[in-house]
Amino acid sequence: MKRLKQQLNSDHIPVDLLIDILSLLPRKSIDRFRCVWKFWGNILRRPDFTELFLTKSSTRPRILFTFKVEGKLFFYSSPQPENPDDNSTLVATRYHTSFPEYVPSYRCSTVCGLVLFYKAGKRKVSVICNPVTGEFLTLPKVLIKNKTLPEAKAISRVCLGYDRISKQFKVLCVISSGCERPNTLQVLTLESGKLLWRRIQCEFHFMKISSIRGEVCINGVLYFGARLGLSSVVVCFNVMSEKFGFINFDKDMKGEDDDSYLHGRLALFNYKGKLGIREATDYFDEELVLWVLEDAGNHKWSKQAYELPPLVRHERFVGMTGTGDIVFMPPFPGFFRLKINCLYFYNLKRKTVARVNIQGFEEFKDYRTFDTFLGYVENLKFT
Repeated sequence: MKRLKQQLNSDHIPVDLLIDILSLLPRKSIDRFRCVWKFWGNILRRPDFTELFLTKSSTRPRILFTFKVEGKLFFYSSPQPENPDDNSTLVATRYHTSFPEYVPSYRCSTVCGLVLFYKAGKRKVSVICNPVTGEFLTLPKVLIKNKTLPEAKAISRVCLGYDRISKQFKVLCVISSGCERPNTLQVLTLESGKLLWRRIQCEFHFMKISSIRGEVCINGVLYFGARLGLSSVVVCFNVMSEKFGFINFDKDMKGEDDDSYLHGRLALFNYKGKLGIREATDYFDEELVLWVLEDAGNHKWSKQAYELPPLVRHERFVGMTGTGDIVFMPPFPGFFRLKINCLYFYNLKRKTVARVNIQGFEEFKDYRTFDTFLGYVENLKFT
């Protein structure tokens, strides 16, 4: 071992080559190597290594599972299969990290390895954590200076975005009264070193109240549903420039009305690097309707419709993998306390469904909150 250390300390193996080799290791091996030898530990903590590891992690996306059990937060992940076979098995492994019990789990989203948890209501709290490193940040409270908008009546929503060019995570907070008063927009940059909210402006007034579920960050643009006048729209927030825009729905798109009997029937997702919307047509869909944004400037959408196999008509829509499979999971596990032991991968080209079993979290006998995220990228960096 001593001789090996001397060889590695010499000029025989360039540090750049070592960084490239070590970046191929799985995350668990990196954790062990950090503790084995100080020389390796220093390399594995270098910014250029963490950036290279993130780049290579993006080529091997995973599926992230989050649980809230008896007030405690648990994270598991498994490889995300490219061509899953029917009745194959995924093994989910746990990230052995712990977080305070006050971390909410009602609303959460993940971007580039970080997870944002948000709780609305009187006791608003926002927490960002990294399941891989175990680090977390409780975001400061957003101060409302508008005296005409009492804090108790303010409706706020936070969203997490990431821009790969500037390599910055930003949190956007939208505060609205739910009426025609101008909303308040504030941004917090994680890499700034100071957790401070900054006021920003938007040329048009929108309310972050909509039947459109979820938000998604694609290529440095954060998309979420909102109300603009009497219509529902998709708001676009450029993470780097901090500029806003909006996209109208296609005239044939149904379900954008908040008074619809199917509240939340439209869901945003990443469609192979484009913005996609899944339109639910009924509580138990026989048809899968997808809308894909083809031209944001001209508000142009394309529509795709597929007949759903009976096996997944009652299942919950999760999203799309990078290879184009639509993923479903058993419906509403937190409410009915169902056990999540499988995922369904629907191949749009072959029109086939593969039932993939999941092993790893059988220990949980009871849990109320469960979420599944596709395309999770392990990130060794936090802020």
